[in-house]
Amino acid sequence: MTQITEGSAVKCSICGKDTTVSFITDRQGKPAYDLGCYHRNAYCDACQMLVPDVSEAIQEVQAKCPVCHAEAA
Repeated sequence: MTQITEGSAVKCSICGKDTTVSFITDRQGKPAYDLGCYHRNAYCDACQMLVPDVSEAIQEVQAKCPVCHAEAA
């Protein structure tokens, strides 16, 4: 499990900017990380890093790790 909390300094997996976590929400048992750059990231437990959240529904989180899912790169 991640130690990322609100206010943590992170790198957005979508735009690549250094930013902070604005807030974390629970989406069907999975955390969604809303960042200061206005992107929502997810967490890959296997790689232990933030990855793009590709869910098209605001109520869901779908992590798309470019390492675990090479076709996402």
